[in-house]
Amino acid sequence: MSEPAEEPPLYLTPQFFRRSLEHGLQQLDLQVLAVQLTNLTRGGENYCSNIYRAHVRYRSAGDRVLEASLIVKSMPDEKQAILARLHIYNKETIFYTSIKPKLEALMWQVHDVSSPWTLAAKHYYSTTQPEQTIIFEDLCSDGYQLKCRQLGLDFDHASLAMRKMAEYHALTMMMAEREPETVVDRYPFGLLHIDAIKSEPFKLLFGTQLLKLAALVGDSQGFGEITTKLYRYHEHFTERVLKAVYPLLGSHNVLNHGDLWVNNIFFMYDSHYKVQQVKFIDFQLCFYGSLGFDINYFLNTSLELEVLRDRRQELIDIYYRTLVHILKQLPWTKPLPSYEGVMDEVRQREAYGFFVAFGFFPLMSMFGADSEDNSLKNFHDETFARQKVQLMFEGNTRTLDSLKCTLKRLDELKLFD
Repeated sequence: MSEPAEEPPLYLTPQFFRRSLEHGLQQLDLQVLAVQLTNLTRGGENYCSNIYRAHVRYRSAGDRVLEASLIVKSMPDEKQAILARLHIYNKETIFYTSIKPKLEALMWQVHDVSSPWTLAAKHYYSTTQPEQTIIFEDLCSDGYQLKCRQLGLDFDHASLAMRKMAEYHALTMMMAEREPETVVDRYPFGLLHIDAIKSEPFKLLFGTQLLKLAALVGDSQGFGEITTKLYRYHEHFTERVLKAVYPLLGSHNVLNHGDLWVNNIFFMYDSHYKVQQVKFIDFQLCFYGSLGFDINYFLNTSLELEVLRDRRQELIDIYYRTLVHILKQLPWTKPLPSYEGVMDEVRQREAYGFFVAFGFFPLMSMFGADSEDNSLKNFHDETFARQKVQLMFEGNTRTLDSLKCTLKRLDELKLFD
């Protein structure tokens, strides 16, 4: 059974949205006429926050009646308790107010000014009172759409996302060089904090997922040796995961998005439903480190099986060409990354990609009916966690098929040896 949907917080009043609109639109003397709130929070998708859509009718200082559709990201204390050390509100607010505008301004030198380049949704307002809350524009009201997390992205969507990732990475390389106190110093770690990796709940949940994967592929022809290696990996679980994540820095470092997967990528289409534009959301888990992190995270969570199996390298090549193209257009004075240099970054983070594949991907690809009661709190219950691990790997056939494909490739690279 899913938990009943929470009522919107009482502080989301007309006065709150007047303040949000005045701050975001840089206008004064607005009058909010009506607010319609819709709870968008989904079990299995919103672990750190509650999400609401606010349709607001308001009167401007010029006496015009206008409408705005806003997204409210509310971060109540009970959802933040487990992840408090990650400071996700501060990270995301700083990103949207200090970093994003500068990245988009940098891109003016590169992009057609008649069609400004934008990375993400417009930020309207952030506050910690009475609880941590961030207000954004509603991308759906502008025609953007999410793809299905259970299916993953086809090549056209994935290639557009990889180009956007490369553009974003190139801009953060430039900004880190010019303004390290903002990019480098403020984002020293992501979701996989050292203390979290060393904790028993971490090993219980993700170690159980690894054992489940080993048991399932052990029944498949041609996976005998791989299964043995997976059990050996589990014997040194904490050590192997720490080695996969740290040190964060590589030879080519960027401000990693940290959580770039299907549900954090919005697409826009033309009249023939051909995908044209893409924007990212959820920059709460950013961290400064090797560009191989974001690439491996995206590739191991977000692709249709056929794309993962047959066109993975093609996507990395698209990323590389875009990265170099943008750096050439920027006032970038250091040597350009070589193709082999970028490939080294990707290879050196394959172990991280493997953790993401068995640790996060099965959770992300669960069907809605199986994941609607998922929460960080519930996963601390051992019985609940074990039942969910079963559903993670066996509910969606894409999950295990994709993992088998990844295991074969990584075994050929001798990652498990």
